Amino acid sequence: MVIESRTMIGAAGALAIVGVGLWLTLSIATPPPAHSGSVEVQQVQERSWAVEIKDLGDETVTTVASRQ
Repeated sequence: MVIESRTMIGAAGALAIVGVGLWLTLSIATPPPAHSGSVEVQQVQERSWAVEIKDLGDETVTTVASRQ
């Protein structure tokens, strides 16, 4: 049995069309996330490898993260 190049190209094209259709269907059917968070990162002046992480939604919480 001989498989011709146009058969392979046709199969690849059909697979691409089905993939694009599935991707579009899922992107339309899936609602965007209700809440997306935000973060502000600032460098701490004492050490060059430490940063201050502050949650912008809560003004009272401040955490210092460092790599050890």
